[in-house]
Amino acid sequence: MRKSFSQAFIEHLEQSNWKVTEVAIRAGVSKDALYSLKYGKTRNMAVDDAIMVAAVFGKTVEEFLGLSEAQIRSSLAEKVAQLTGREQAILEASLDAILSESRNLQMVEVRDEIAEEEPG
Repeated sequence: MRKSFSQAFIEHLEQSNWKVTEVAIRAGVSKDALYSLKYGKTRNMAVDDAIMVAAVFGKTVEEFLGLSEAQIRSSLAEKVAQLTGREQAILEASLDAILSESRNLQMVEVRDEIAEEEPG
C-alpha cells in the first residue's frame, strides 16, 4: 500500500524532531497546511508545496514517500496504459521535447564551464 503525503510527513517529523513551524518556515509553506497533514485533516497537499517540504528533508517527493524506482515505473506504466493511442503519442512527443531541452541545457552548461576555464 502506498503511503499518503500526510503519513510520510508525520514519519519525517518524528525522525527529525523538528516542529511543524520550523518545517513551514524552511519550506516556505503554510504552517496551517502542515498542521492539517499532521492531524489528519488532509492526506495530501499541492505539488509545489510537497516538493518544497520534501526538499527541507533533503529528499525528492518520491524519496519522501518511500517509493522505489520500480514502483514509480510501474505507476507511470499503469497511467500510460490508460491513455488512448493519440494521447500516448502526444505524451511521447512531449517527453522527447523535455529530454531534448534538458540535453541542450546540459551542453550549454558544459560549454560555459569550458569557456570559464580557458585563459584570456
